[in-house]
Amino acid sequence: MFINSVRVEPIREDSYIRQLPVVRHLEEFEALKFTSPVTCFVGDNGSGKSTLVEAIAIAAGFDAAGGPLRDREFRGVIHPTHSPLSRWIHLRGGDIPLRGYFLRAETHYDTVTIHDRQAEAGELRHEMSHGESVMSVLGDHVEGAGLYIFDEPESGLSVVRQMALVAEIHQAVKRGAQFIIATHSPIILAIPDAAIVDITDHGLEETVYEEAEAVIATREFLEDPQGTIRYILG
Repeated sequence: MFINSVRVEPIREDSYIRQLPVVRHLEEFEALKFTSPVTCFVGDNGSGKSTLVEAIAIAAGFDAAGGPLRDREFRGVIHPTHSPLSRWIHLRGGDIPLRGYFLRAETHYDTVTIHDRQAEAGELRHEMSHGESVMSVLGDHVEGAGLYIFDEPESGLSVVRQMALVAEIHQAVKRGAQFIIATHSPIILAIPDAAIVDITDHGLEETVYEEAEAVIATREFLEDPQGTIRYILG
């Protein structure tokens, strides 16, 4: 794998990131080790999943907004608000590959704009739906051994497209790819042999598919949707 572990050194500044559960716990760890070519971070909103994968992506050489690895067209062209965590992140592992892609749901529209600027006539992704453009971009960039970092890739994807993405990821892993993913999707979590790391107020803990909150909650809802809705509505 290209990244074997990540470590956060003590943050010596007054920043909101110090309050994020993932940052508090990582500061206490010697290192968070990656045990599988596919690592999925799960946790509630505000746990710091997206902040962590963004910091790892920047430390690896991606632009904060996303896009291909070390692509000059994407460096500094768009300026999203991003956390300072990457300044305190240390990655360990082998050499970072030449190929890779950082998919960030909230800035995907901006990266598609750059793609369209480079594209030939008839290939404009702004004419596609959000989900179609995501699959199109990944179809171009997820190929062979590479580092792929996804922040909520399920955004805009139908259930069937999420299943198709699982198949694409599985095939890429067979060709030597590594994936680091933040997700809420029980479908994405079903990637074969994925390591699932749950981020809670109590710590970072590797869990199994059947015990992931997204899986449990979805299964309970599908088993009794009307009863679940009645409970939610009080």
